[in-house]
Amino acid sequence: MKKFYLTLCAAFVLALGLLTESAEARRATILYGNGPEFQKIYDLPDSVTLENGHTLQFGVGFEQFSLFYVPIWNYGERQYAVYDAADKTIYTLDDEDIDGFATEYGWDLPKDPKLSFWNRIGGKLILLLVIAAIGGYYWWKQNQDDTTEEPVPASTADTEE
Repeated sequence: MKKFYLTLCAAFVLALGLLTESAEARRATILYGNGPEFQKIYDLPDSVTLENGHTLQFGVGFEQFSLFYVPIWNYGERQYAVYDAADKTIYTLDDEDIDGFATEYGWDLPKDPKLSFWNRIGGKLILLLVIAAIGGYYWWKQNQDDTTEEPVPASTADTEE
């Protein structure tokens, strides 16, 4: 039983290491996250910078709850935003700024921003698979215990002639 849990945890941590997007997320030891998140859609040109010289990324800002960097639940309003990766700051945009970016760079942006498959459904599938694996193991273990029968002791009848 302990080997199963250890193997399951090791596989989960390995999958997280392969699925996380940044090296910083791989090094972190936080088990859960709850707060603002950013999903990049476009890289802005180097000419679009802040006063401090940091370049920006264009995408969607939203709130998210995650376990082991696997998104479990998205909440709050999804808004187009720009992200300063150096300061880890999300700046939401108003409709005029969004229209300005779209016309200047020729982007076709939907009215409602969409999240990636991973952020919408992927984490929920991983959670469901982990729960199904644990439940399947308990079911298998219970059925295996039910099918094993105790051995019948050999008879020690004396055969005299």
